[in-house]
Amino acid sequence: MQTKNFKVDETQLSKKLMSLPELVPLLKELSHSDKLLLLHFLVTELLRESNLVSLDAQDKVGSQGLHDSFEASAVLAKALAEEKMVTQG
Repeated sequence: MQTKNFKVDETQLSKKLMSLPELVPLLKELSHSDKLLLLHFLVTELLRESNLVSLDAQDKVGSQGLHDSFEASAVLAKALAEEKMVTQG
């Protein structure tokens, strides 16, 4: 699949902002990865405008997921064992 590159002239952008209906057809032509990058950009902008902290900027110790926790693995193992007992009788 070929990705189209859209060159945006900053002077044109400052003169006329595009409306959402004008943007949608251009956005639909973006590649999957470009759409993900756009989504990331929009979320970052919304967080910044709302004075919220993005997940990337949070303290790494405070943002450890359950996959990094020995306690979480023990809870999961117990839940799986209980489920196995229920389904197998």
